[in-house]
Order: sequence, then structure tokens, then C-alpha cells
Amino acid sequence: MKTNLSKLKVAAAISALLPLFAAAEPALPQTAEAWASAAKADIEAAYQITHDNHPGMFDPLNPGFGAQLEKARDDALALVPKVTDPISYVMAIGRFSTVLQDGHAGAYTDFKHPGFPQTRWPGFNTVWRGNDLWVSYSDLPQLKRGDKVLGCDVKSVDTLFDERVFQFQGQKDQPGHKWRFGHRVLSDYGNPFITTPERCEFDTAKGKQSLTLSWSARPEAALEALQSDFNGDRLPVGLSWHKDIAWVAMPTFTPDENDTAAYDKLVSELTAQRDKLQQAKAIVLDLRHNQGGSSLWSERVAKALWGEGRVLRRLEAKGAATEVWWRASPGNTVHVQGIVKEFESEGQTEYLEYFAEAASGMAASLKQNEPFFKQKDEVPAMSMADAMKEQPGDIPALTTAVIALVPGQCASACLDALDAFKLFDNTRLFGAPSSADSSYMDIRTEAFPSGLGAVIIPNKVYVNRSRGNGEYYAPDLPYNGLDWSTEALLQAIRQRL
Repeated sequence: MKTNLSKLKVAAAISALLPLFAAAEPALPQTAEAWASAAKADIEAAYQITHDNHPGMFDPLNPGFGAQLEKARDDALALVPKVTDPISYVMAIGRFSTVLQDGHAGAYTDFKHPGFPQTRWPGFNTVWRGNDLWVSYSDLPQLKRGDKVLGCDVKSVDTLFDERVFQFQGQKDQPGHKWRFGHRVLSDYGNPFITTPERCEFDTAKGKQSLTLSWSARPEAALEALQSDFNGDRLPVGLSWHKDIAWVAMPTFTPDENDTAAYDKLVSELTAQRDKLQQAKAIVLDLRHNQGGSSLWSERVAKALWGEGRVLRRLEAKGAATEVWWRASPGNTVHVQGIVKEFESEGQTEYLEYFAEAASGMAASLKQNEPFFKQKDEVPAMSMADAMKEQPGDIPALTTAVIALVPGQCASACLDALDAFKLFDNTRLFGAPSSADSSYMDIRTEAFPSGLGAVIIPNKVYVNRSRGNGEYYAPDLPYNGLDWSTEALLQAIRQRL
């Protein structure tokens, strides 16, 4: 008999396996009227496809979803009269997704066009740290790295975020999204629906200054600096030692063949060096650059550190009340049935039973005109108190301080990793506030009528998930330094220990 853990474990892992939209290069609109027509048709299609397939339309815990979806459509359609070219088309589609405020739904564009404008900058880069926007790189003699942006054109930094960023991407209620999108506040990507600031105020080492901005193409050196400041250097998957600190790099949970081998090696090394890890000053779990994927990789690392039995029992207790409700629309049902056929043809058995049960249940629910197939595990729920009790066969408890290094874009399977790591009292989160997930998961896509992009559709909803819809992690040990290099973080962690 399956356990809650096995079902949740599979559910968390599947999003990395589901295929996304892929198509040949579409025929591009050739006139302003054609771009506007494509935007209108694609926005209306995004609304209808989402309406017909998204679990939120019948989610009793989210009664406002339908109204939110209508607002997403209406706000995006309001931009259509001003759509004349590829960049205004892209921004109109972005408006639909942003208003929907669902990280696992919405729509995206996917086409190349020589008419996309080159990114411009005002002579400096910015990043968000703590509660402020900072200059992180500058070609201007008046500004230095570490100067603070106070506002522009008599608008606060918060207002600039709202107008220049959160209308078209991100979620303003998530602190991690300021960290994630701080570089966009004073960058010009050619969005015709917003204006570029003309004059900004700064707090510098020489006092407050006001500068008139001059916009020009952003040079390659500035882009490289921006990428470096966003997440710091990217280490390969693996274990390294910095004297008495173990550094476990996990920059991806969507590993390619080389990364998969590196994870195998990492788990073996953690297991073999466990005595040394017990004597370490700290173990750093580095999630910089991580964009999610499958939670199986972080779970393997957790088992090697804390012991398989402890991890499995606590995850089971944490997810004991969780149910998986599959939205039994015709499109979703056909999609899951297709996954079953694909797994059968390829001889993949690891997830076959799970999907076969879902496909059969969805087909039955569809026939009975029920909106969901509710996939549950019929096992007694384990309390967390029972899960935390030591059992015969458990390896010695890990007592070393564990520091999970969290970037602001940490979401999806990256959040699943934090869920697992924080089940143990010796774990503290270091860095930025994380991003958050909706409770809607396991996406598929349907192409736009224009072929210029696709609609993103989650197939199921988690009900009674312990981490709520839109809930993020705040750092136990905030780090607001501009420098996110391994060297700088290592020094900062040593100071905190």
C-alpha cells in the first residue's frame, strides 16, 4: 500500500518530467494591426483555456480565482489598442500572466524577432538588498557601488517597483521578488507602456545627490556584473571543504546527465564523510541559481545528512493531511493519459502506477461531470511528535549547524528543499526571502492561435498542503550584502556562527 509520502514524493517530482510547449518558428505578424490582432486573439485564448482547465475555477479554497482570471484578461486586453510591434505584444501577454498572480499558470511568448529593442541602462546597475535599492555597478563618476537609490521623478522606490516591474512580472506581495527583480527598476527593456525615469536621487558617501539620467545601450561588462551580483558565482553540483566548513552546491534540481552523475557522487561523499561532517563547524547547503525542478535531489541530500528514516518519517507527518486533486477537464485528462502511454512505450515504471491511477480517475470523474479526481492515500496519519521519535536503525543524529543559503528566486522544488531541511532544528536559512508557490502544480501547455507562445496550465491542486498558497520563507539570518560570491558568503557565514 502506498503512503502519503510516496504519493507526495511523486507529486513533487513530476513537474520536472512534464513536456512543455515546443513548436516550429511561427509566421510573424507584419503590420501594427496584425500584432494587435494576434495579441487580442492570444489573450482571449489564454483566458478561455485557463478557464476550461485550471483547478482554481473549482477550488473551494480560492473562490476569487474566477474574478482574478477575468481581471487578467481585461487588463491585458486594455493594452491591445496600443500594441503595434513585437515588444508591445510581449508586454501585453506579460500583463495577463502578472495579474493572474500564479507562478504555475499564465502564458508566455516564445519567438525571435530582429525588432526587439536593445536593453538600455542609465549608466549604473541596481540590486535590491534588505529594504533598499542599491547601486551595484556604475560607469558614472558621481555614483559608486553601495550608493542607495532614494527615488526618481518624485516617486518612491516602492512606486517605481509597482509601475516599472510589478505591472508586467512578479508579485509585489513577495519580498523575494524585489530581490529577484531589483535590476529591472532602472533598466529599459523597451516596454512602451511605461516611461523611463528622468531624474533620480541618491544617498552617497558624499551625501545626497540628484542626477539627470542619460539612457544608452547597456554594455557587456555591465551585464556580466549584473549576472554576478544576482546570484554570485555558480558552483558545480558537489561537496567542497573550506577548512572546517562543508559546502554543498545544489544550483539545479533539473540536472542533465553530468549533473545527475554529480548528485550521485555528492550523496556518496556525504555518506562516506558523515563522521567528518559531524565534526564540521557548519554545513552550507548552497541553493544559489536554483530554479526548481524535482524535489528528489534535495531529498537524497537530506537523507544522506540526517538519515533516511528520519527524513521519510518527518516528510510523511508533514504531508499527512495533504490531498492531490486532479482537474478532470478533457484537455488535462488527455494529457495525463498521454503521459501514461509514453511511460509504457519507454518502459518507465517508476511513476507509471501513479499516473495510471490519475488518468483512470480523471476519466471517471470527467464522465460523471465531476471537476476533480481526488487522489488520496488510505493510511493512518503519523503525528510529527511520533515522526520525531528515534527508531532502531537510525544513524547517529546530525548535530552540526546546517546553513541553507537561499536566493530570492527560490521557488517550486527549491521550496520543497527548504520544507525538508527545516524539519530539523539545526537548520537555519541564510540570505534572502524566498519566492513562493501557488498550490497549483504539474503544468502542461497549449499553443497560442498565433503560435507566438503558449498558455501554461496546472493539472492539479494540493489541498491542505502544510506550506500555504503564496507562503514564502523568511531568512533566519538575513544577508543584505551586495556581494553574493562564495568567498563573501563564506566570510559572512563564519561571522554569524
